[in-house]
Amino acid sequence: MLVEQNFFNIGLRDHPLQALNATALGDPNHRDRGRMDVTLNPADEFQFKVTTMRQLKDSLLFTHNGSFTSVKAVVEYFNAGIPQDPEAAAAGTLAARFTHPRGPGTARGLGLSAREVNDITDFLENSLDDPAFVTFDPNSTTKTFQPNRQDLTYSVFRPDLAALGAVDGLMPSGLPMSVNDALSRRDMGLEFLDVTEQAAIALINSDDSGGGRQTDVYRITNNGTSSIDTNLLMVARGLPRQIRLVNGSGTASTGDPYLTVFLRNGVLRPGQSIVRSLVFKRQSAEAPKAPAQYSLGLLSGQGNP
Repeated sequence: MLVEQNFFNIGLRDHPLQALNATALGDPNHRDRGRMDVTLNPADEFQFKVTTMRQLKDSLLFTHNGSFTSVKAVVEYFNAGIPQDPEAAAAGTLAARFTHPRGPGTARGLGLSAREVNDITDFLENSLDDPAFVTFDPNSTTKTFQPNRQDLTYSVFRPDLAALGAVDGLMPSGLPMSVNDALSRRDMGLEFLDVTEQAAIALINSDDSGGGRQTDVYRITNNGTSSIDTNLLMVARGLPRQIRLVNGSGTASTGDPYLTVFLRNGVLRPGQSIVRSLVFKRQSAEAPKAPAQYSLGLLSGQGNP
C-alpha cells in the first residue's frame, strides 16, 4: 500500500490550514474530501494520493495533513491501524488494508513488535535513501533529470529558441515537464477550456447609474453533465477600447478584459449557479454613451489566457 501510486483513505484528519478555507468560504463544515473533490464520486471520499517511500529521510512532515513529523510515527500509525478522524473513518471508503492488513477477522494493524517497528523505520530511512540523489535547485547549474532554470530561460541562454517562440519557464513544446493531463494543464495556466456553450448565461440586471459607469449582473448556471473546474474567467469579448472593465483581473492575449471567478471548492457542479457582476466605465468623453456592447465568454483555467 505504501508504494502504490494510488488513492487511499487511511482515516486522517484535515490539514490545519483547511480552517482558513472554512473561514474564507463561510462554511464551518468545510472539509477537504480528497479525491472526491475532483471526481465528485462518493466512492473517492477522503482518499488521498499515496506517494513514494524513497528519499524520506530529509522530510519534515508526512501525510497530506502533515500530522506526522517522523518516519517512525508513520510506521506506528500503520501498525496500530486506528484512524485519526471519526468522520473519515465512517465515510465507507476507509481502506481495509490500513485497518486490517492481515485479512478479515484479524486484529487491527500490522501487529509489529517495537523492534520490528524500529527495523522497518531504519529500512525506510536508510535503505531507500540515496545520498547521491540530486534534488532540484532552480539556481543550480548541475544537470538533473528534469530541466532547471538555466535550461528553460531561453531569453538569456538560448535566444535562438526564444526567437522560435519558446517561452521562459516552459518546455519548448509549451507542455509541462511531467504531468500533462487536461486538468493539470489548466491548473498550470498552460491551457484554457472554453465552457461558454456548457453554461446558461442570464443578464439579470444592468444598471447605468451615471458617471459613465455600467454594472451588469449575470447568473451563470452549469447546464452540462460535467463540472466546470479550476477558475472561471468571464471574458468581455469585443468591448470598445474606450470602455474599461473596472473590476477586471487582466487582459487576455486577444486584448479582451476578463474577470477571474474563484469557484467554491474549485468547481461549478452540474445544475449549480453563481451570480457575478461586471463593472464598466467610459474612459473619455468620446466613449459611446450607449450601454457597453460586448459578448460574454467563459473560460476554465488559471492565470492569463
